[in-house]
Amino acid sequence: MARMTVKAAAKALGVSCEVLEAYLAETGKLEEIRRGRRVFIPAEEVRALVEQARHPEDAKEEEAQEAKPAPPPLEAQAPPASSQTGAQLHEELGRLRAQVALLERYRAELTEKDTLLMEKEARIARLETELELLKRPWWRRLFRHLS
Repeated sequence: MARMTVKAAAKALGVSCEVLEAYLAETGKLEEIRRGRRVFIPAEEVRALVEQARHPEDAKEEEAQEAKPAPPPLEAQAPPASSQTGAQLHEELGRLRAQVALLERYRAELTEKDTLLMEKEARIARLETELELLKRPWWRRLFRHLS
């Protein structure tokens, strides 16, 4: 997926970074991807906004269409429990069990990662104290019992 920084997107749209960030915060129309301290925006969404800025009448028509309530998708409407067959219920139960197994595996991985992270943090603290001791002049390290 192509992505661009907020600065590049703001330049492409002809606005400042602050305006684009405010737009992101207010509308949530653009999906922002955070990688560390940098924020990226999918390039396709920026291109769509540029096209929208070039042809504002098309955007107004799209917004009017979006304002109309759409009927809920047929798949989203759950049939009554009495009409579901045993096979459908068994299939749904299997899917739910698979989801539970996947979630348990994710939880175990997160627990393992947390443990490793805590061990590394403890090691960092230990190494920092060793570094502080090594930064002392040699004669202080040698005669530390005197001071």
